Amino acid sequence: MNRKVLLFLSLSFIFFFFFNGYVDLSQYQIDKVYLTISTFLFSVFNGFFISRQSNRYTEIRNNLSRFDADMSIIFRESTHLSKEEHDHMTSLIREYYETVLKHHDWSYYYFTHKTTLVSSLHKYLQVCARHSLEGLRGEAIKNMLHTLDDVQVTRKLLVSLKEETIPHLQQVFMYMLAGILFISILTLPSVDLVLASMIKAVYIITVFTVIVLLKKFDNLTLFEGAIGEHSARDVLNIIDGDK
Repeated sequence: MNRKVLLFLSLSFIFFFFFNGYVDLSQYQIDKVYLTISTFLFSVFNGFFISRQSNRYTEIRNNLSRFDADMSIIFRESTHLSKEEHDHMTSLIREYYETVLKHHDWSYYYFTHKTTLVSSLHKYLQVCARHSLEGLRGEAIKNMLHTLDDVQVTRKLLVSLKEETIPHLQQVFMYMLAGILFISILTLPSVDLVLASMIKAVYIITVFTVIVLLKKFDNLTLFEGAIGEHSARDVLNIIDGDK
C-alpha cells in the first residue's frame, strides 16, 4: 500500500476516533431504518458497479497486452527488412512507448487522440512494399500488415472500453447514499465509548474508501503504475535486445 495512502487513512481514523468520542451528535440521530436501507442499497449498487468496472479494467489490461504483443511481433518481423527500414520502424515504436512511459497515461488517452503510430507504420510498409515483396521480406511485410489489422481491432476495443464509465446520474445516486450513511453513522451514540468510537471511525473510513475505489476504477487510475508500465517496458526491453 502507498505510504501516503496509509498515512492518510491512519490520520483519518485518529481524527474520527477522537471526534466520535468527544462530540455528541446522538441528539440528531436518524431512525435506524434509514441506516439499514441506505446500507443495503449502498452495498448492492457499489458491489454491482465495482464488479462491472473491475471486469472492464481486466479487459483493458488484456487488450493492452495484446496491443503490445502485436508491436513486438512487428518489431521482430521488421528484422527481415533492410537495416534502414528496420531502424525506422523501430524508432516509430520506441517513440510511442517512451511517450507513454513519460506521461504515465494508463487511461489509454494515446489510443484515441495523440498517437500516429498505426498510421505511420501502415504508410511506411507501403513504401517498403514498393521496393520488393520477394522471399522472406515479402512474407514479413504481409505478416506485419496482418498484425496491424489486429492492432486496429484491439485499438477499437480499447476505445470502446474506455468510454464504458459509470453514468453521472448513477454517480450522484451513489454519493447521496454515501452521504446518508455518513450522517447516519455520525449520529450513533459513542461519546466516552472507546469501542463504539473505533467502530464508527472504521465505518466512516470504509464508506469513503469504497467511493474513492469506485471512482478510481471508473477513471482507470487504481493501478496506474502497473496496468501499462510493465507491459510497455517489456516492449522496450525487447527492442533493446534485453529479451
